[in-house]
Amino acid sequence: MVTSSLRVPKHGHTLRECEDASHVLTTGPVCVAVADGASESLLAGEWADLLARTLTEAARDDDCVLRDVDGFASALVRAGEAWGGWLADYVAGREADGRPIAWYEQPKLDRGPHAAVVAARFDTDPSGVTRWDVAALGDSCLFHTRDDRLLHAFPIESAEAFDNSPGLVNAFIRDHALLARHVRTSSGTAEPGDRFFLGTDALAAWFLRAAERGDRPWDVLAEFTRSSDLDGFTAWVARAREEGLMRNDDVTVVLVDLG
Repeated sequence: MVTSSLRVPKHGHTLRECEDASHVLTTGPVCVAVADGASESLLAGEWADLLARTLTEAARDDDCVLRDVDGFASALVRAGEAWGGWLADYVAGREADGRPIAWYEQPKLDRGPHAAVVAARFDTDPSGVTRWDVAALGDSCLFHTRDDRLLHAFPIESAEAFDNSPGLVNAFIRDHALLARHVRTSSGTAEPGDRFFLGTDALAAWFLRAAERGDRPWDVLAEFTRSSDLDGFTAWVARAREEGLMRNDDVTVVLVDLG
């Protein structure tokens, strides 16, 4: 099983300003998470990173985390609890550097950062069959492909289903039941040679539009992800934006290749 990830910021922004994050664990079952921080919130990229890391570790440690909405909601609450400690260290660090939180930053800090997230776990048995489990809250997506077919799109199945108000995980929410109501899960099996792509919303919307036209967007992404060609991917994303094929937003894709 081969994994690869690529990330490109919005046009006019640096990679350091990118508010997408991904995390991949390959020891034991392969666990992947992709998170998309909401730009209108403060520290969205940092929250996305912590969320992705927390969820991959939770999925690695417990094979039930991604199989039901309650298990995933519990992992989201744990990520929020970890954020409390991270934020305290951040505020203390700012004060130690002589850059305390400014009055205009405090309202956004109090509201907390938001992010969409999708996480997946892949377990391969001795016969070569891979079980996959995925959970999501929001509009970051997973695509399961085989040869020239899109077998599964999750949690959004059509390009027109994307909108401007996706579900988001707030770092301060501890309401397990509320989170669980917005979580979606899915599971299945895969064969050697299958490929999975996890991506944030701008890329996912492009992917589904291309598939609906009869194109093979999985081959386009595989060209860059298999070789970890960040320069080529960055140039391709820029062209797609210029041609109006992709919204100008942070873009992240992770490939899990069962070939």
